[in-house]
Amino acid sequence: MSAIVDFTYYTETYKGTEVDETSFPALYAHASRIVGAMARWQVTEDNLDTFPEYALNLYRLAICAQIDFLAVNGLETVNDTGGAGFTVGKVTVHGKASTGGNGAMSASVSPAAQMYLEQSGFMYPGVPVVGGFVC
Repeated sequence: MSAIVDFTYYTETYKGTEVDETSFPALYAHASRIVGAMARWQVTEDNLDTFPEYALNLYRLAICAQIDFLAVNGLETVNDTGGAGFTVGKVTVHGKASTGGNGAMSASVSPAAQMYLEQSGFMYPGVPVVGGFVC
């Protein structure tokens, strides 16, 4: 099995953020899982030939955009919930884990990856997208 996006595609075709070849496998693994989950696992390395090339290109771009996002923001953004927030008196501040448009998942997903995935037709239609954030 070969990866949907490899280091050569990411650096030479997509021309992504500068990432060294030893860091790439971890970034790719996390990015492909995030994009795969948003697409409800429709695309696998085994069924690539069953989809139109334009859709696969957008899927690859989504993975690359997510790799960029993780390379710039760090892999810890994948598991960072940002805390549950706090209340002082009558004032409440919600952390990233709160419900709403800026929830924990949106904090770990590249807006560009979402854009590419929406256009590919792979994004699960039950995922509401409001103002560039997954709700």
